[in-house]
Amino acid sequence: MLRAKLGLTRSNQVTEMLRTSAPRCVVAVFLIIAVTGCEKKRGEAVVIAKEHIDAALPTAETPNAQSATTPEAELRPMADDEIAVDGYVMKPEVRGTSRDPRALKDEQWIVKVRMLDDGRTFQVPADQGKWEKLRENDRIKVRYRTGKYTGTVWAAEIE
Repeated sequence: MLRAKLGLTRSNQVTEMLRTSAPRCVVAVFLIIAVTGCEKKRGEAVVIAKEHIDAALPTAETPNAQSATTPEAELRPMADDEIAVDGYVMKPEVRGTSRDPRALKDEQWIVKVRMLDDGRTFQVPADQGKWEKLRENDRIKVRYRTGKYTGTVWAAEIE
């Protein structure tokens, strides 16, 4: 009876139902992911190390580099004059310069911390002013997010 008055067919009814309920479902899914995906944590940490990395060279000046994911890339032992930092192999004189493989388009001031409550170690980006004031073995308060399933630290910051 209602269908006849409104002129809705079965396919129009389904389309109308999806149009009105789909946005609610999408919002609900995003809320569930946001609530269950990460945990906010904060605590006291000890500064283990500080590191400054210069801004990377503009791409026009950067020498051609081969991608590490090329099929012909082979594993080789590290040379005596190379160091490994955060999973990158480099010469010691390159570390912290604009040729550092970790360099981004902006300068970076990084503080490596160890949480006092669980011993977790991770890096926290800092602004230049905070970075200059900190010394090794200083105690600081850190706020960060961790993935509930992987334990990966996201969005760490010094309070």
